[in-house]
Amino acid sequence: MPSSLPFVRPMLAALMTTLLLVASVLVSGSAKADAPAAPPSAAEDAPVSMDLISLTPTSLAPGGTLTAELRVTNTSSEPLTEVALELRTRTSRITERADLASWQALTDPAVDGAPLAASAPQPQLAPGDSTTLGLSIPAEELGYSSEPYYWGARRLALTVAAQEEPAATLRTFVVWRPADAVDAIRQSVLLPLGARDPAAVVTDPASHARSLQEGALSAQQQLAAHPTVDWWLDPALLDPPLLPVADEGEPTAPPTETGTGAEETPDPVRDFTEDPATAAFADLLADQAGDRTVLARPYSQADLVSLTAAGTEELDAAVREKARSTWESTGISPAADALRLPGEQVDAEALEAMLAAGATTAIVPAASLRPNPSSTVTPSSVGIFTSAEQEDRRLTLLAPDPVLSDEFSLLTAGSDTEQTHQRLLAETAVIASEYTEAPRHLLIAPATDAELDPEAAGAALDALEAAPWVDTARTGALLETASSEEWTTRPRAEDSGPYALGRLDAAEVRPSGPAEDGSWQHLDEAVEPPLLDPEALEALEDSWERIDVLATAMEDDAPLDAPRREILAGTSVRWRGEPEVPQQRAQETAQLAAELRSRIHQVPASGYNVISDYAEVPITVTNGLDTAVTVRVAVTADKSLVRIGEPATVTVPARGQVNASVDVEAIANGSVTLTTSVTTEDGRPLTDPAEVPLTVNPSWENWTTLVLVIAMGLLVVVGVARARRTGASTRAAAVRTPEDPEELARSGRSLPIRDREEER
Repeated sequence: MPSSLPFVRPMLAALMTTLLLVASVLVSGSAKADAPAAPPSAAEDAPVSMDLISLTPTSLAPGGTLTAELRVTNTSSEPLTEVALELRTRTSRITERADLASWQALTDPAVDGAPLAASAPQPQLAPGDSTTLGLSIPAEELGYSSEPYYWGARRLALTVAAQEEPAATLRTFVVWRPADAVDAIRQSVLLPLGARDPAAVVTDPASHARSLQEGALSAQQQLAAHPTVDWWLDPALLDPPLLPVADEGEPTAPPTETGTGAEETPDPVRDFTEDPATAAFADLLADQAGDRTVLARPYSQADLVSLTAAGTEELDAAVREKARSTWESTGISPAADALRLPGEQVDAEALEAMLAAGATTAIVPAASLRPNPSSTVTPSSVGIFTSAEQEDRRLTLLAPDPVLSDEFSLLTAGSDTEQTHQRLLAETAVIASEYTEAPRHLLIAPATDAELDPEAAGAALDALEAAPWVDTARTGALLETASSEEWTTRPRAEDSGPYALGRLDAAEVRPSGPAEDGSWQHLDEAVEPPLLDPEALEALEDSWERIDVLATAMEDDAPLDAPRREILAGTSVRWRGEPEVPQQRAQETAQLAAELRSRIHQVPASGYNVISDYAEVPITVTNGLDTAVTVRVAVTADKSLVRIGEPATVTVPARGQVNASVDVEAIANGSVTLTTSVTTEDGRPLTDPAEVPLTVNPSWENWTTLVLVIAMGLLVVVGVARARRTGASTRAAAVRTPEDPEELARSGRSLPIRDREEER
């Protein structure tokens, strides 16, 4: 169709859509549909089940060959004979996305017209047995028009027949793309990366190890390495906590049971290190970031909206600081801080709450931002929400296509992933062939809880990358479009920026959800978000504050990494609707904080007397932690009978103790109660206060001295009196002769001069 007749194209599209819908109803007798991208099983009474193994090529062109391969299982109780695979198609292209779901939802065997191709029949298929059936057909035999305008998705019906009677039909699609077709869309895939429980590395290390080796985290890492995907990344994955090293040299989670204080025989000081597997996972992610767009999730997927609503400012600040330091240490610069909002919760109030929580970008289903979710032209996945409450602020909206995102979320182990591949290709082909002149950039964002199979999802990404109507792009380009606002809101605007959602106000934001026919539609009212319990968040904040106080005293706060991770993980948005989880985490972390604090305790001297003007009050400080602590030991009195000296600051070694003392000056006699406490250097308490009775008698020292002087004086008087009674004859004669200086110098003896001469 010449492009010079643009008015003909929408008329033809509408006419073909009407005819196809009528034909579908006539063939099936009903238009029953299933959820998007989840093709139903065959009818319950069908004797076989089918699994699409492959359908090639991704893009069928003139001169090509269509090849299909299915796995067929006999689900009946009777053997089937002459089992063969048949192919039927419709030559008209699909122009409405709703027709894709309608076609794929049909379960009746296809009987309209003779098959265009069939496989060689299998002689017999016993009950419960399976076989692989395949067929090929040249493109020219399918009857598709070679005009470039008529490129797009076509319906295929793959029917298993037994004895030439249709048993069941699998309905899928093929994209017909003549060489001269040029329509294309840009497309990004935003992959959510984060652990189901960000604290599992601490609380359940065995489960965490399995997840890294062969579970969800392993699958995420494999898929994250695909060069076409961008990331919505929890920075906690890049920040393995330090754990105590076990005897065999491997880190292990610390015990969470409460203790009773320092042990009489202290355990050896433990070292702390990162779990090697967790650290390797973090390093690999950091290395693979490259030039892809990385959007930041809150640390440990914290529910920032709930934290803001609960007024837990300190915990909120801790989440943000932990994220900031992690991004800085890894060298990754996120393009935006993004929060995600389910379609049924979307309204202006919810977006205002995101702005208040500090988000710069919201991930919102496109159906909530379009006047008509089923309109014939799909806009780019970007817009801007202008705040009515905060006029100087705006929220960038990334609006992933909800149907494509739902389909991609079905690429899990055990599903018919080849069917999903074909649906994704057909959806994108229908979008790319829509009547518009302005370029478009779509976003696919699978569900945050989707357990994607890396092989199936990787194959789908490869197929989309190979599709000639899809140009792989980065999500950052959408953010740049929002920043510059170089877009158009008219789908047929030529020589313009991308056709986008534009600026949206409160009246243009609506809740949305999937309908029974597989499409998305507006809902009557938004569902109120189930925010986390404020009391649980307050308890978690209290635990954080207690541990933060302890950290200021510790020489190395590595022992606090594990409890900190557990506290922050208790704020995860994943626990919305599961109030028991944050409540349990709050209880556990409160006990853990108390146990850690109890490892520092004081033993003041028992009650004693002070009989001097000055004394030292001895206090023993014991540290049961695995690192040295610097604390301040302070003493106060309940009466002003004493004057207390300056607090003593001491450093207590790991698993050790020191004796500290505080000066006490006695002022008056009496009894006082001293209160001793151990605090951080800035005065925040680390232990409960301890009281010690003290008796003060500073005058005792003066009276004792006086008594001793008097006693000595009495002894002198008694001695003199006794000497007088006994007479002078008992006294030694006085020495009147001069001393001999030579003898005194030689021997140290004092002798008269005559005595020396007599000795000679």
